[in-house]
Order: sequence, then structure tokens, then C-alpha cells
Amino acid sequence: MLSGKAFEATTMILSFVVFGASYLLIVWKDKSWINWATPAFFFSLGGHYLFQFAYLCLNRPAGSHYAYAFCYLTYALTALAGALVYAFIKPIQFKVSSASAHDTGLWPWAFLAIGFLLYLPILIPFQAYLAQPRHIYEQTRNGYGVWFFSSTFFTNLALITFLFGQRRKRLTGILFGSVIILLTFWHGSKGLFLDSALIWVLFHVYVQRKRIRAGLALALAGMLGTLVLGSFFLFSSPENLVELLTSVTSYADYVRNAMIVIDDDRGKRYYGQLLVDEVVYTRMPRVLMPDKPKDFGPFLLAKIYSPANYRAAEGTAAFDVGVAYADFGPFASLYLCFLSAGTAWLVSTAVTYVKQSPTVGGFLVVLYLSGVNVFPVAAPFFLFDTLMIAIIISLVLRFSLLRSRRSLSLSALSNV
Repeated sequence: MLSGKAFEATTMILSFVVFGASYLLIVWKDKSWINWATPAFFFSLGGHYLFQFAYLCLNRPAGSHYAYAFCYLTYALTALAGALVYAFIKPIQFKVSSASAHDTGLWPWAFLAIGFLLYLPILIPFQAYLAQPRHIYEQTRNGYGVWFFSSTFFTNLALITFLFGQRRKRLTGILFGSVIILLTFWHGSKGLFLDSALIWVLFHVYVQRKRIRAGLALALAGMLGTLVLGSFFLFSSPENLVELLTSVTSYADYVRNAMIVIDDDRGKRYYGQLLVDEVVYTRMPRVLMPDKPKDFGPFLLAKIYSPANYRAAEGTAAFDVGVAYADFGPFASLYLCFLSAGTAWLVSTAVTYVKQSPTVGGFLVVLYLSGVNVFPVAAPFFLFDTLMIAIIISLVLRFSLLRSRRSLSLSALSNV
């Protein structure tokens, strides 16, 4: 029987072997080293394995043997369940006509203009800090959400529709990309740069069907890593670098917080209440429901296990698989495996659809299921919401009022 840190380290290593093999299975299926699972893979690689292993080497184990075994068995099995379903279970087949990426005309510029206009209520009052967008971001966290999130969504939508447009001149692409980068910079959020990069990469993989081999994947991963680190340094002053490193390594807290819940012998079992509350209460504005409780879903766990942060309204600690464990106990692993398998099957269906008929709406669904934050809202965003927006955007793009002149002339010739 392993004792001390040996058990925890061995558990983590074995879990990582299964986790890595699961990702390789998706790579084999898509013939691309960067795919829909890449965002979740790198998040788990850092938060669940690398940072946590470093913490284990420098500190005492954060939980019991059972808590470590449960967490890392769950990480391995959920990854394996999703990979197996994606690789070997047939998706839903839609009868759609084969089509190439359609011309989105001037819609990308229209969406970009909307994104800029929606951000003006933030830019105008804080115009003195245009060179310090992080300050703008920190000062507008409360009360400006509708402008920030709406502007971000339309900026992302502008990028997606621009990628779907017919081949444009290089100068046009440079100009459009420069405006996107500037507007993203003014938002002051580090994650937005990463989202834009992932949108660009996944478009080439699933719409243009480009295979990203290992060498190119390493180069792109290096570029993405540089982009992430660069955005940290871009939005942080030198005196905040220590806080920056603490913020990055805090992703390992997810695992440790989950272990706190798992090791609580007196912890209450909620039998799905946390899940239901998260779905119901996050959809209900407090204006329409003044008596909406503050301690629902993960907030309830924060109230119990992190009361200081809960009372200070500093946000909830991330409890990772601990939320499911509080709901379902040891059966949480089965629930999360089922959820992972179902998500992978939906991804397989969406990817198949996009390959048969590459449309903006279909690609939005692929991005959502890949974990790319196209719809950066504070409340949880669900598949149904994504499908509704995808349908609306698809209908909007059918209007030819903003099509390019060349597209209109070709349309006229086809009707002769």
C-alpha cells in the first residue's frame, strides 16, 4: 500500500495516462492534433495535473486517498467516455445539400460596427484609460455587463462571419484583423484574445478541413501560449506579476476545493438540487424575481466551505467535480461520464453537419460544444440558447442587403 505523497502522485500519473490517451484517440479520429477537445485538454492539463502536481511536490496532500482517487478516476473516465463515443459512435446524419462556405458580404463589418457601438457606453466615460484597458475592465465589472458582453459577442460574430466570407484581398484582411485586435484590446480581458485564436484555428480544422500535424500543432500551441502569457503581461503592471503567478496557479484550487467537499463526512447530499437550481435561478433575472436566493448551486457550497468569500461577494470558489459529488455522492462519476459521452456525441453530430454544409450557425454550435466562449455571459449559457442564436444568425445572413457588389451581380446573372 503506497503511503504519503506516493499514492497521490501515482494516482495523478495513471489518470494522466488515460487522459492523454483519450485525447490521442480524438486526434486519430479527426486526423488533427488541434481539434474541438484542445481547449478542455489544455485547461485540464494545467488545472488538474501540472499545477496540482507542483502543489503536491511543495505541500502536503490536499485531501484523503479517497478524494484523490475519486477526482482523478473521474477525470480519466470522463475523458475516456467522451473520446470513445466521439471515435466510434455514429452521429446523427442530416440530409443536407453539400455547400461551400457562403459569401457573408458586408455583414462582418456590420457586426463589427455593432460591437464597437455597443462598447461606446464604456469607452466614452473611460476614454482617458484607452491605453490601460485593464483598468477599464476592472472599473466596469458591475453595472456594465450588458454592454461588455453584447459588444464581445458581436465582435466574435464579426470574426466568424469574416472567416466564412469568400476570399478577400490581403489588405482587407489586415485592416479587419487590426480593428478586431484593437477592439479586443480595449475590452481588457485576457480570455478574449485566446477565444479569437481558437475560433480561427477551429475554423481551419472543421470548415476548411485542414489537418494540423504535430509540428504545426506545437508551433500553434507555442503561439497560443505566447498570446496568453503576452496578454497577462499586457494587462498587468510589473508590481502585479506576483499576483499574476498566483492567479495562474490558482487553477489548481479547483481540485483542492472539490476534495474539501468529498472529504466532508457531514456534508449534505442534495440529490440534483444544485444542478436544478443552477439551471433555473440563473435564467431568472433578479429584477423579475426579487426574492431569488443568493445561495443556490455552487454559491451554496461557497456559503458552506468558503464563507468569507461568499459574504464579501467576491465570487464563488470553483468546486469542480465537488458540485456533482454534493448532488450525487459517489455516483457523480457516472453522471459526469454520461454528460461527457453525450457532449461528445453532440460534437460529432455538429462536426458532421458542418463538414457536409459549412454554415455560420453550425460552426457556432461546434464552438460552443468545444468550450470556446463565443457567448461571454455571466450566467450559464446552454445548448438550447446557442441553437436559437445560431438559427437567428443563419436567418439574418440570408438577407442580401449587405452582400458584396460581386455577389449581387452573380445573383442577377443566375436569374437571367
